[in-house]
Amino acid sequence: MPAAYKKIVATLTAESGPFAVQNTDIGGKPFRVFAHAPRNLNVLFARAEAQFSDLDLVDDNGKRWTYKDIFARAKKLAGALQNEFGISAGDNIGLVMSNQADWITGFLAITWVGGVAVLFNSRGTLDELAHATGTVECAVIIADARRASLLIEAGVIARLIIGGLGETAAAPAISIDALMQHAPAERADVAPDAPAAILFTSGTTGRPRGAVLTHRNLTNMAVNLQLMEAAGLTLISDNMGVPLDALQQMMPRKSIFLVFPFFHISGITNLITAVQSGGMLCMIPRWRSEVALELIAANKVTMISGPPLVIADLLEWPDAADKMASINSIAIGGQATPASIVSRISRMLPMAGQSSGWGMTEVSGSISAAAGAVFAAQPGSCGLLSPLGDLRVVDEMGHDVPQGATGEIWLRSALVMQKYWGAPEATAATFEGEWYKTGDIGLVDEEGFIFLVDRKRDMVISGGENIYCAEVERALSADEALAEISIFGVPDPRLGERAIAAITLREGCERSEEDVKALARKTLAEYKIPAAVVFDLGPFPRNATGKVNKLKLRAAYLERLVESF
Repeated sequence: MPAAYKKIVATLTAESGPFAVQNTDIGGKPFRVFAHAPRNLNVLFARAEAQFSDLDLVDDNGKRWTYKDIFARAKKLAGALQNEFGISAGDNIGLVMSNQADWITGFLAITWVGGVAVLFNSRGTLDELAHATGTVECAVIIADARRASLLIEAGVIARLIIGGLGETAAAPAISIDALMQHAPAERADVAPDAPAAILFTSGTTGRPRGAVLTHRNLTNMAVNLQLMEAAGLTLISDNMGVPLDALQQMMPRKSIFLVFPFFHISGITNLITAVQSGGMLCMIPRWRSEVALELIAANKVTMISGPPLVIADLLEWPDAADKMASINSIAIGGQATPASIVSRISRMLPMAGQSSGWGMTEVSGSISAAAGAVFAAQPGSCGLLSPLGDLRVVDEMGHDVPQGATGEIWLRSALVMQKYWGAPEATAATFEGEWYKTGDIGLVDEEGFIFLVDRKRDMVISGGENIYCAEVERALSADEALAEISIFGVPDPRLGERAIAAITLREGCERSEEDVKALARKTLAEYKIPAAVVFDLGPFPRNATGKVNKLKLRAAYLERLVESF
């Protein structure tokens, strides 16, 4: 199956193929790009507006907006940015609001004038917003009323525009609605390697940094998404003996339930997936699984991706299988897919194709992926590398390791970010020439499947042995009774570190420390067995995208130890 898939990809990306790949110069170095990728995001958006004008683009908590509606507002807001706020191409413009239609309006408007969209964390605290807005300064920030109040309290001096229908503008801000009298702006022709957006890293181990993504990064990411879908459908066509065009006509229009916030690269990926295919995004202002389930059923949602806990929340409802029956694509994002979730999805939603991938903000989303039959061939992997990427697995000295051996993964690709904003030292430390040092520990097998072992900084060294936390977490995730699992290291005077397993149990389930250790022993060497298991640290502290904040979790555990003495 992998060989057949790779052959299809090779055909699609050949010089005469619809996804032809060619070399181009980026920063004085040759990189592979898609020959027919849009020149910039505005070209991609203009095509979508022309082709899908009368279709619904957004279901915002039950209110529908067409492509025509959203683009009309965006172009007028773009006119206001130019004529009332003095914005010109290349200026940083902030965007901080919950998932809603006006976030898309703001993003399109910023892009339309050639600005750089600075996507601040709308779920951040006052301190976090103050730090981020101080790191990447903006003359104008588009916010919803609640975030505008936080920005004012933080002393941000940017001029504020308030988005969100019915929102009250905080003085001295002005609402998007009040700016709709402006004439629509003309589309800016932005160079491919000009910055398009600044997204902040997840910040689970320190202060987030602003990754600068260019128009070329994001347009090639968009085409990469199309390639993966086309290759998957071609594989199904070949296997079923059904003509590809007939299969494509059978596919329903994309209806995507948005779980990830828009300020996260997965949120941008969902937006681009919808827009370039004429699909619709469905969203709610805050996560409530019962409301989400009703919206999924009402809009016959076909695609959903999210962190494991969100998918698990939906599957807990007794009528989940019926209300999610329209879903044909489901993916766990933000972290490795727990084995228990894979089995529950297969059991409850057998018609939903599962997928996996690997990526990060700095590489414009997923750099590898597997779906359908390819995912089924290696469900524990992160899939196969994009044709735009080159990969190295290296030891601590930066030397390549043998195939199948474990090391840090380095990437070279036109999808890799330009730099960290205002952080030349951090940028220099992250790159070795044109190779981006991901900080992820993994391996590549003989078929080209990528397997992640752990984050380099999450590894626990105990008694001279490397314990990869993600490996232990995956082993324990086979038990559906374990709702949350996190492995982290704490100092030990004799061993250097000890591995601790923090567990939150599903409601009504019981497990003991010995039960957890016995499960680990089924697949792991003795030195990888957690030294201690704790059950009362949940719910785990998480960042805005659902990743466990191990710094806070470890601190809570250590504080507990101190209090016990």
